[in-house]
Amino acid sequence: MTKPVKQPIVTQKERNRITEYLKAVKRQGYRPWVTVRQSHTIGQGQVINSWKTERNHHFLGRGELQPFFHFEHDPNVVDIFEQYPLPIAETMQIAKELNIVHPRSYIEAEDFDGSAPAKTMTTDYVVLYRDNKLHAYNFKYSESLDSTITSPQSVARTLAKNSIERAFHSKHDIGWTQITEKSFDPNITANLMYLRECFSDEDELTVDDHFKAIVLSRLCAGFEQNPDATVREVLETVAIECGISLFQCQCLFQWFAYHHLFTFNWLVPIDLNRTLSVNVTRGNHAR
Repeated sequence: MTKPVKQPIVTQKERNRITEYLKAVKRQGYRPWVTVRQSHTIGQGQVINSWKTERNHHFLGRGELQPFFHFEHDPNVVDIFEQYPLPIAETMQIAKELNIVHPRSYIEAEDFDGSAPAKTMTTDYVVLYRDNKLHAYNFKYSESLDSTITSPQSVARTLAKNSIERAFHSKHDIGWTQITEKSFDPNITANLMYLRECFSDEDELTVDDHFKAIVLSRLCAGFEQNPDATVREVLETVAIECGISLFQCQCLFQWFAYHHLFTFNWLVPIDLNRTLSVNVTRGNHAR
């Protein structure tokens, strides 16, 4: 019989933090357990406002940010909860059942005679889909899961912590998926990042559907009839034809492309100084 591992204690400080967090969520709506300001990652954290959720999202590292753009773009995704905290009483119980040491807060060890207390576990993403189902996603860099690159002990510990997280979600009938930086094509991510810029300038998108249809028609004609023209050249021509600024024309172009009102090769990054092969989606000129 395997000897039970010694579990860390749950401090009153952690309980108080959980209580304050739950009060804040009830009062202000969802917020991540750890914000960029609270994190210890120097220069890596980013705060991104989402057009879909209409709130700021906090990402503690660049790797964790990449999946967000794909989730946000997915029409089946309704909401995105990053750094989602798991109830510590439940994860402590699961850790005990699996005989795995619960994750600890080493920075607090000196306050407890060198013994690091338990810390609240989080899931990188819990995503709400249109069918009202939740799905959890754990992000790790691929090398942290590869024992030929990272020490076997470190990989084993990472997998052990993942098993606690996965067991928690399984208990609540929530799917769980391991993702890495290799799960998403970087060129698609680059295009999503560029195209979503239009949502930062909503005023430029506030035109009636009839005018949108005109601009879209001119853009599609421009790309079809001038296959050797760069994206910038097509935008400049259409901006003049429609009597709008080049910037507004670009915003509308981004919006059309983001919503698949015309198709192009997403695996090739859009470059304003290069050509773009466009296939027109007929009869779907505005939303």
